[in-house]
Amino acid sequence: MGGGRQAWCPRCDELRSARPGGSCPVCGRELLAVPTARPGQPQPRLADRAAGRLRALLPAAGAVGAALLVLAIVASGFAAGRLTRTTPSAPAAAPTSTVAGFIDEGPETGRRDFNWEAQGGGLMVELRSLTVGTGFTRMELRVDGVRRGRAVSALQHLRIRDADGGDLLADGEIARIDTAGSRPAPGDGIDTEVVLDRPIDLRAVAAVELGGLTVGRNVRGRVGGTLVDRELRRRSTGTPEDARWLAKRRDCPGCQFRVTCTDCTTMRIVGSAYRRSRVLIAIEALDRVELTALNPSRRRVLVTDENGYTELPAWIDGSGGAAVISIAGEQLAAAWPDSARDSDPMDFNVLIEALTEQPVRGSWTIRQAGG
Repeated sequence: MGGGRQAWCPRCDELRSARPGGSCPVCGRELLAVPTARPGQPQPRLADRAAGRLRALLPAAGAVGAALLVLAIVASGFAAGRLTRTTPSAPAAAPTSTVAGFIDEGPETGRRDFNWEAQGGGLMVELRSLTVGTGFTRMELRVDGVRRGRAVSALQHLRIRDADGGDLLADGEIARIDTAGSRPAPGDGIDTEVVLDRPIDLRAVAAVELGGLTVGRNVRGRVGGTLVDRELRRRSTGTPEDARWLAKRRDCPGCQFRVTCTDCTTMRIVGSAYRRSRVLIAIEALDRVELTALNPSRRRVLVTDENGYTELPAWIDGSGGAAVISIAGEQLAAAWPDSARDSDPMDFNVLIEALTEQPVRGSWTIRQAGG
């Protein structure tokens, strides 16, 4: 599949298949043009290597030893600078011919309503419509029988055939394609859509075949933290002089830092550190990663001040059962009231949210009744 127009959500820190200025389908925030690479930051593989080293070492260490190892690894792995947020690839269990992106570009040129349905795997799947445009095809489906609070996050083994059984998709079968949107429908239904990066012949469509669905639900974990850094509080004015001081800073004598899990049913904290004016928190999944808040699918991290009023920039990296969250200390200091004393603790909250995923095996051949 080819590339196309994408926009960036500053709250989710994810690429979306929409034009800049639209709304994010996940959080509703206005989408921005895709930013250029963040200058001076390490490549994503640095964070993945550090998370991998955490996973490899933790089973061999006791509770105290594990904490010390985590601190050493986090400090060394991120000594080069700020941690980078990445958009993870599909989970490892997905087929290699995964289609990862969605394209919705150019004006619509045609639409066909179908309302065909098929039963399988305990679910009813209805093909509602297909819309084509300059460079895309949008397929709208309704899935009935999904438990309340769930969403359809992907389709497996998608084929579109004509009346002679021929494939209308250039590659024949798409092993996996993530959905571009999923929302509740009347009853126990879910309306969902996928977007392909080329138009197909609407009049030739005679059947749509699916070999499986991925159903997910949002889960979250919450971490509370507090930081005391008197010198940073005094020098968080944003002046060039303070920026140079921050870039050269190494140690922080007298600083106090603490984090605790306040709502962690699917994850736990395995280590934390405050290094070079950055808060670093290592977390680990308590179950298969696809069932936890660390699942890469639509994962995001949101950091706020103590009262939840101010959103602060943060990054999370790691695509397996462990990940590292990084928060700039100067951002915490800037959000704190000017009237507060330098020695006052800076409290903050970290929300980690993701879409857990479970496959639904089945086979759906959706065609016109009697066809």
